[in-house]
Amino acid sequence: MSPNTVFLVSSISPDGEALLSLLKSVDPYAKSSSSVLSSWNPSSSTPCSWQGVTCSPQERVISLSIPNTFLNLSYLPPGLSSLSSLQLLNLSSTNISGIIPPSFGSFSHLRLLDLSGNSLSGFIPSELGGLSSLQFLFLNSNRLTGKIPSELAILSSLEIFCLQDNLLNGSIPSQLGSLLSLQQFRIGGNPYLTGEIPPQLGSLTNLTMFGVAATGLSGVIPPTFGNLINLQTLAIYDTEVFGSIPPELGMISELRYLYLHMNKLTGSIPPQLGKLQKLTSLLLWGNSLTGPIPPEVSNCSSLVILDVSANELSGEIPGDLGKLLVLEQLHLSDNALTGSIPWQLSNCTSLTALQLDKNQLSGQIPWQVSKLKYLQSFFLWGNSVSGTIPAAFGNCTELYALDLSRNKLTGSIPEEIFDLKQLNKLLLLGNSLTGRLPRSVARCQSLVRLRLGENQLSGQIPKEIGQLQNLVFLDLYMNHFSGGLPSEIANITVLELLDVHNNYLTGEIPDEMGELVNLELLDLSRNSFTGEIPSSFGNLSYLNKLILSNNLLTGQIPKYFKNLQKLTLLDLSSNSLSGEVPSELGYVTSLTISLDLSSNHLTGELPETFSGLTQLQSLDISHNLLSGRITILSSLTSLTSLNVSYNNFSGPIPVTPFFRTLNSDSFLQNSKLCQSVDGSSCSSRIMGRNGLKSAKTIALVAIILTSVAIAVVATWILVTRNHRYVFNNSQGIMGSSAGADDFSYPWTFIPFQKFNFTIDNILNCLKDENIIGKGCSGVVYRAEMPNGEVIAVKKLWKTKKNEEPVDSFAAEIQILGHIRHRNIVKLLGYCSNKSSDVYSYGVVLLEILSGRSAVDTQIDDGLHIVEWVKKKMGSFEPAVTVLDAKLQGLPDQMVHEMLQTLGIAMFCVNSSPAERPTMKEVVALLMEVKSSPDQQFGKTSQPLIKQSSTQS
Repeated sequence: MSPNTVFLVSSISPDGEALLSLLKSVDPYAKSSSSVLSSWNPSSSTPCSWQGVTCSPQERVISLSIPNTFLNLSYLPPGLSSLSSLQLLNLSSTNISGIIPPSFGSFSHLRLLDLSGNSLSGFIPSELGGLSSLQFLFLNSNRLTGKIPSELAILSSLEIFCLQDNLLNGSIPSQLGSLLSLQQFRIGGNPYLTGEIPPQLGSLTNLTMFGVAATGLSGVIPPTFGNLINLQTLAIYDTEVFGSIPPELGMISELRYLYLHMNKLTGSIPPQLGKLQKLTSLLLWGNSLTGPIPPEVSNCSSLVILDVSANELSGEIPGDLGKLLVLEQLHLSDNALTGSIPWQLSNCTSLTALQLDKNQLSGQIPWQVSKLKYLQSFFLWGNSVSGTIPAAFGNCTELYALDLSRNKLTGSIPEEIFDLKQLNKLLLLGNSLTGRLPRSVARCQSLVRLRLGENQLSGQIPKEIGQLQNLVFLDLYMNHFSGGLPSEIANITVLELLDVHNNYLTGEIPDEMGELVNLELLDLSRNSFTGEIPSSFGNLSYLNKLILSNNLLTGQIPKYFKNLQKLTLLDLSSNSLSGEVPSELGYVTSLTISLDLSSNHLTGELPETFSGLTQLQSLDISHNLLSGRITILSSLTSLTSLNVSYNNFSGPIPVTPFFRTLNSDSFLQNSKLCQSVDGSSCSSRIMGRNGLKSAKTIALVAIILTSVAIAVVATWILVTRNHRYVFNNSQGIMGSSAGADDFSYPWTFIPFQKFNFTIDNILNCLKDENIIGKGCSGVVYRAEMPNGEVIAVKKLWKTKKNEEPVDSFAAEIQILGHIRHRNIVKLLGYCSNKSSDVYSYGVVLLEILSGRSAVDTQIDDGLHIVEWVKKKMGSFEPAVTVLDAKLQGLPDQMVHEMLQTLGIAMFCVNSSPAERPTMKEVVALLMEVKSSPDQQFGKTSQPLIKQSSTQS
């Protein structure tokens, strides 16, 4: 080596080393694929030329901004904190997880910190309170937990404070009221935040945005918020906030957006809100507000959206609302408003949505509605409006949805309505409309739903209706239509629902109906159709409900019904069908709701294939000429209703728990049927020349037998059906009882009244020394409660591993729920623990969807919610009637998803345990219930505007 040789050594600056610590942590794929990171050359003397990096004249890094760059970091390198001159750090949406390093609190010059849109977890470091120069803090849309550090109140220069969409808990520190420079305060979308909104925040007079939506905050809205004179957006919705709306809010002269919906607010709407001249959106829906709509609201001349629906408002709709010339959406539905619709609303010529449904409005629809040239939706259903439908609707050329159902409208349907080129939904259900359905209906090619049921329309159904190529729902039921069913309807290949029941239709059912391959519900019942059931019906593979009852149909039940593998309800009752019940019907295993073949001329025996209908809940084959045994029906383990009366059946009645719950009305006029002890032979005790005894005798025998078996049952039935676990004898809780159960799993407790003891008090008494009796179904214990009350507890035997699973528990509940006798006390509650209780989960789903508790006094006859839902769904009512009334008004897509969830719930509460899904299967089913992107509400940090409500 020559002594004159010189080596040049290049060394990157300390700031460059800090950035390289970030680069070393980046996913290798991210390094190679990112154009930003590929510019970070380790051989550079400084990082000042790297993309996303800005340096000072002294070559110190003052800004690192690489948002939306895929870093895929499992942690934030603490070495970044050595960037002592850093003023701006933006790593938003870069796929970073881990915690926020406490060392980030040492950035003394930092003005902006943006770590939003990542997967950061853990607490917000209190050390961030040391960022004395910080103006903008974005930690939103992560997975941060813990409390909001009160140390952040030290950040006196802070202008933007965004922590929304995390998992923070605790309350809002009142010390944050000292952040006098703050302009935006956003902490919404943290469902575990609790406590009150501190009144000290009313001192933040520079605020332009305050958002705490979708949190668990409670208390009242602080009147001090009237001091926020620069506030433009106040978003306190979807919280537990209660009390009245402070009239002081009327002093916030700059307010544009006032979102107070989905809370627990009470009291009246303060007239002082009329002072808000710049207000464009006023959303108060989903509270419990009372009193009238103050006419002063009409002074909010900039108002574009006014939504006070789903409250308890009363009085008349103020005509002064007609002064709101730029108003586009007026939502007053689901209140108790009275009086007529003010004609002055026609002055709101910018209106696109007018929703007045579910009130107590009367009078007529003002003809001046024709001035609303931009009107897209008009909902008036569920009122008492009378008079005729104004032909002037024909001038509302942008009208998309018109729902005038459930009113007192008379007269004919104006032909002008069918000239509306945008009309998608026309719902006129439940009025007193007369006249014919105009042939001009064919002009309205945009129609998707045409629902005209429950009126007095007459004449023939026009064949031109078959030209409506986009029609999905066609409801013409309960009218006075006559003549035949037009075969042209078969041209509407997208049709999913066709309901013409309860009319005066005659003739044969057109064979072309089988071309409606998308049909899900077909109801032709209560007409005078003749002939046979068309063979083409076998093509209706999507059919869910087929109702042809109360007609004059003849011939045999078609064998091709086996192709209808989505059919849940089939009603062929009250016709003149003959021949045998086809064995193919037993292969329609999708039948879960009802199979009704009653009041026909069917002969022969029940096919053995009926054993496959294990999910069927209701079966009626009464009033036929059927014969043979009914033993096969014991395989139908989900049955809750059965009628085989007025036939020629013979042999013993099955002795399953379900059959034990039935009374003699289910078997009348089957002279050769008999009671049985073993299910295979007749019992001589109750056999006689007339087979079954009178209902009175049977009732007496049932009382005697039942009294002997369960008279000791006082108030409780407890059961565990765990098939996998047993206690060791050393545990002692069950002593020497064979096959003792594990009581460690969570218990589901369904009380029928309030009690002063717990399930633990019950379990402690299930010992051998407390046994007072045993029987074929279980063992009975004497249980003394802490308050001195003595009760009897019956614990049913477990099903043996090799036995057919029979829900004896549900059966005993059924028995005790129906029996009323002085020797048998009323059932007061029951408990169970199936380690993962799918049945109980189904009950919870039903409670959520219906808005009712498991045992609700509002439910018919005090039925348990499961029986109530089964009864509703078995009565041919639309499934949507099960849903909570407040949910029924949501968008169609969301209602559809809730109905899917309802189906899953019913799957969970199947009467047969073997047919219930596992929790893993339930999760998979729920994952499939997804909504399309255009139906989703925005993020919780955005204002939640209720979608248009309409009937299904």
